[in-house]
Amino acid sequence: MIYLDNNATTPVCPEAQAAMAAAYRDVPGNPSSPHAAGRAARKLLSESRERVARALGAAAPDEIVFTGSGSEADHLAILGTWESSVKWNSRKKRIVSTGIEHPAVRGTLKKLELAGAEVVFVPPGPGGLVNAEAVGEALTLDTLLVTVILAQNETGVLQPVREIAGRAHACGAYVHTDAVQAVGKIPVNVAELGVDMLSLAAHKFHGPKGVGALWIRTGTRIGAFASGGGQEGGLRPGTENVAGIAGLAAALDVATRTLPSDMPRVANLRDRLAEATLKAAPGARWNGDRERLLPNTASLSFPGLRADMLLVGLDVEGLCVATGSACHSGAMEPSEVLLAMGLDEDSARSSLRVSLSRYTTEAEVDRFLSVLPAILKRISK
Repeated sequence: MIYLDNNATTPVCPEAQAAMAAAYRDVPGNPSSPHAAGRAARKLLSESRERVARALGAAAPDEIVFTGSGSEADHLAILGTWESSVKWNSRKKRIVSTGIEHPAVRGTLKKLELAGAEVVFVPPGPGGLVNAEAVGEALTLDTLLVTVILAQNETGVLQPVREIAGRAHACGAYVHTDAVQAVGKIPVNVAELGVDMLSLAAHKFHGPKGVGALWIRTGTRIGAFASGGGQEGGLRPGTENVAGIAGLAAALDVATRTLPSDMPRVANLRDRLAEATLKAAPGARWNGDRERLLPNTASLSFPGLRADMLLVGLDVEGLCVATGSACHSGAMEPSEVLLAMGLDEDSARSSLRVSLSRYTTEAEVDRFLSVLPAILKRISK
């Protein structure tokens, strides 16, 4: 099997596997327990928090709150900020976001609309890039929060988060970025981004599934949206997944350390795969601004062809990719993100996402390119 769907999830790296195995074997305690086993678990949790904070350029380890996923981290940032606003009787009810957010953000904001929030979604341009000035025009003094994705998960297009953060702070708003698809693939430093909250997920950078984190700048007003114990500074009740968190920290260490060598190599492989694919399929095109792009991602549309059929053809040959559509009750629904970028429904339904990782090889790209022409010929009949 050749795995080219790394924006969906990534294989767990050996370093994360080893860290998790050691935690399962040697650290059986609950970090909240006062005895020796609990202290050992608490020590590992603390060390992992320090490693994650260091990788992100955070000012202090306690700015890291561990969660069960990147989606949960998004929920905590958005709902926690809203909860705090309600608690402090703030008159700020406006939340500004974009039309290209992950469903974890988009769905949460739509629920807050029912709770009285005034939500504004700023659309992207044709290249999938949101204009920072357009976001600025949507801001008012009543804006509580601006939440914008750092790297779009379908297209890989990088958004101008730093520029947006400056405009938002000038209006007194908090800024959250969903960096789930970016961390581990490009350098991410919270101080350089200028945001107040940042979400990440371990399984996007060769860590385990089921564990994520939210970085919260010291001084940011945020409340818990769930009740329970006092874990994670009172913001995330429930016994911490100590082994998973150790795996997250180990995977992030490796990803951060190898980025300078990984990024150029992966980008070159991605470009070779995409360019050869575009030549093999007349009329095919690249979706998104290629000047601001994750090094591993290519979103390609094949007008006149069904992406699900192309995916099946590649799957039969042992190649795993993703489509730009979602399947609901047997019907292929076009991607909301691609439609927001101005693609018509046919182009959106015909879109394929190929996403590489640091483990992708030249031979795997060669295999993809060798089987693609016959598949394209077969499904175009």
